[in-house]
Amino acid sequence: MAIKQKKPILIPILGLDVSSPAEYIDNRATPNCQNVQISHNEISKRIGTSLIGANLGERILAGREFTVEGSKYVIRIGLTKVELLNISTNTWVDITGTALTGTDSDRVYTAVPILIDERVIVFTNGIDNIRKYTSLGNTSDLGGSPPKAKFIQEYGDYLLLAYVYDSGLDLPMRVQWCDTGNIEEWVSGNAGYVDILEDGQNITGLALYGSYLVVHKENSIYVGYPISSAEVFQFDRKSTEVGTICQATIQNLPTGEQIFLAKDGLHLFNGNTAPAIESSIQDELRTTINPAYINKCWSIVCVELDEYWLGVPTGSNTEVDTVYKFNYKTRQCYKDYRLNTTCAFTYTKNTNISWDDEVGTWDEATGRWDDTTLSALAPIIIFGDKDGNTVQRYANYNDNGVAIDAWWESKEFEADEKGRLARWLGMRLWAKGSGITTDYSIDGGNTWVTIETSVLSGDYPSDSSPLKLYFDILSTKIRFRFRNNTIDENFTFKQFIPEYINRELT
Repeated sequence: MAIKQKKPILIPILGLDVSSPAEYIDNRATPNCQNVQISHNEISKRIGTSLIGANLGERILAGREFTVEGSKYVIRIGLTKVELLNISTNTWVDITGTALTGTDSDRVYTAVPILIDERVIVFTNGIDNIRKYTSLGNTSDLGGSPPKAKFIQEYGDYLLLAYVYDSGLDLPMRVQWCDTGNIEEWVSGNAGYVDILEDGQNITGLALYGSYLVVHKENSIYVGYPISSAEVFQFDRKSTEVGTICQATIQNLPTGEQIFLAKDGLHLFNGNTAPAIESSIQDELRTTINPAYINKCWSIVCVELDEYWLGVPTGSNTEVDTVYKFNYKTRQCYKDYRLNTTCAFTYTKNTNISWDDEVGTWDEATGRWDDTTLSALAPIIIFGDKDGNTVQRYANYNDNGVAIDAWWESKEFEADEKGRLARWLGMRLWAKGSGITTDYSIDGGNTWVTIETSVLSGDYPSDSSPLKLYFDILSTKIRFRFRNNTIDENFTFKQFIPEYINRELT
């Protein structure tokens, strides 16, 4: 007599694993997923976005929050315009001054140095004069006639530039700094520069790392620091054999590491070496990214999820469409789909989320009302896009009014012996939220058949009374997909158990 078997899928849930055919990966891993988040060992539809203010009318290239005498300011920078966010009214105010003249391919980078005992924001696109905004009036050229530069970074009492354009000359290996304590003095005092010529490569990035400044090249990283001599700064080359290929991908993690995109995938710099992250996602990243548009990549750290997000254009796409999410605590990776996003940055809320800001019914909510992500002082991630929209990641399950298509696929399950037919009879599922559609595939995910769309509640079913899904399929292997693509709906699930009966060997 045939005996019904079960395949318990236990927590914790693992991430993307494309290292092997799907029948060989861990039961808890996934060969594919989109727009889900993993928290407390549960899989959920990710949080959506809502519009902030009016459309800029052109591509948004960068944004930044900075604080002046306790007051927060947020600006967004477009191809030709610059606007300031009125946080209390959620509206944007023009502060352009002189229009910018860059193109889609000219990235904008920002820094927040001190000018006359007050924090200001400065920005560069490598084409126009370096600009500043002091929280008053419009933007204007930074004083002292500094050279133009591709990269810019505050560091203590200094403002540093890298990949410099000066008097008609391209100086891609130069790092230049202002006088001590005066970002508008570039000739006298301690103002100076150094050309990092050791390896003959151009500078590809400039960033802080702890108490140091780091200069990236494609195959090396230099650590810089001030010295008490006429040279002012010293830069030591580290034997990393790798550096970033896009400045916008550099982020410092709470783990004490600096993560960045190199030509062979993601790497973690620890001050001396920069090993690649140990994830099978590296192969997918290398083979799917569009190398002609690397300069359009962006990154952000989502602190509440312990994740680093990397936006990349894939395939033939010329704009970012895929976001790879690396959890720097669990070392697992996932991915989202965010078409046409051009930048990401954070700002801090002044007030808690209100009751009316929540979407859906109380029973459908899968998060906690007192979660820190909803409180004042929580960092909110803002995305800009090529069409001029600015949206914030905040308290709903749609992307600017459009339903989020979220799904997670299981591995390929087989009977007890490889090649043996199995009669797949059903599944037990523990899920909550609004609704979830469960599909199966017996051809490696090429085609899918819907088993059932389940209406969920705000609580998980009891251990003894899970959702029961019934089907009757004869196959050597099977995979499952859990999906929701409905506006204002969400799901969370923590466990599923397929049931089957072994049949004869094929």
